[in-house]
Amino acid sequence: MKRLQLGLILLAAFALTGCMSEPFAADALPWVREEPVLFMDDFSQQTGGWRTHADRLSYAGYVQNGFRLWVDMPDFQVWSVPGLNFKDIHIYTRAQKTAGPEDNYFGLMCRYRDDDNFYAFVISSDGYYGIFKKEGGTQTLVGLSQMDFDEAIQRGSEPNEIVAVCQGDQLALIVNEVKLLQVTDATFTHGDIGMIAGNLSQPGADILFDYIVVINPQR
Repeated sequence: MKRLQLGLILLAAFALTGCMSEPFAADALPWVREEPVLFMDDFSQQTGGWRTHADRLSYAGYVQNGFRLWVDMPDFQVWSVPGLNFKDIHIYTRAQKTAGPEDNYFGLMCRYRDDDNFYAFVISSDGYYGIFKKEGGTQTLVGLSQMDFDEAIQRGSEPNEIVAVCQGDQLALIVNEVKLLQVTDATFTHGDIGMIAGNLSQPGADILFDYIVVINPQR
């Protein structure tokens, strides 16, 4: 799967953001409304704009067969975003644990405004799932008091197909073609996409993402 970029369309959208207090969401521009695929990357080339980072305790960056997120601290998370801006989208990825504990979490982000404000759609390698919101630096689950379990999630090092739906005030998490959770939240209306991985009490989550695709649900 190769990355598709809407060239001058997206460049125009991002150029306009520098002139506006409320940046345009690329999918909301009238001349891209009919495009089914808004962004696609299989990480085969390091040209997607993804934020990278490496130190002795964490890593976010390209590897030979995908994009790797690794964090070796308990109760900590790492993510990467490409610097885009969308409003109503569906995001697709395939991801799997390559090392570390099964008591982890990983998945997709949407409507990322900054490091303290975004939504995340996550699963764990031991079969749990949830949608959380980070607002003003405080992270809480949406629609659940704690992450829930479902047999649809492949456990251990098996890959999982993850879909995040961010459409209006509706947020949904779909894993391996099974809708696990749908909630309503209108805190954030637009922002960047991203991939996220984290640890609970045990360090060492090491997650590989194969690709990411952003779809216009209005198509």
